[in-house]
Amino acid sequence: MREAIGGTWLFQIVIVFILLFTGFMCLTINRSKAFNVKDQIIQTIQNYNGIDLNSEYEEGDTGAFAEIVDYIQENSYRTSGNVPANELVNGEQVSYVCYNRDGHQSSSNPVFCIAKINVDNEACAAGSTCFNELPDMSYYRVVVFFQLDLPIFKELFNFRVVGDTKTMYGGPR
Repeated sequence: MREAIGGTWLFQIVIVFILLFTGFMCLTINRSKAFNVKDQIIQTIQNYNGIDLNSEYEEGDTGAFAEIVDYIQENSYRTSGNVPANELVNGEQVSYVCYNRDGHQSSSNPVFCIAKINVDNEACAAGSTCFNELPDMSYYRVVVFFQLDLPIFKELFNFRVVGDTKTMYGGPR
């Protein structure tokens, strides 16, 4: 009887370690995929010198949204999350525009979110001249999601990956 109870405890400990290892592997794989998607979205936005956040992807479109949607669909990135709250950056309210897997704007369970942040280009100091020859400058903040997803328990936690593009001059309005 004593050996049976000891064997049961050992079996439970092995099961717990297998679940922990599986959870760690799932988290690592999901995090890696989220970082790849974020990097690809940032690279695409920089290649097109910006993106028009008021447009949506339609079948047969070309451009930045088409590349982003194609990449997400080809790599079977399905993780969604909650719309990030509006932020205050450089004294300006920034709101995210979120999209689902098909490139349509979505306010529930988006796959990725993008915000355009304008850089203040006023180079005025007190008592000096202003330099307003600088072009409009902005950068984009991209948010994608990943989650801890255990095989038995399903989705446990949602996490966000945030990245910024370089500062771009001009671009779409």
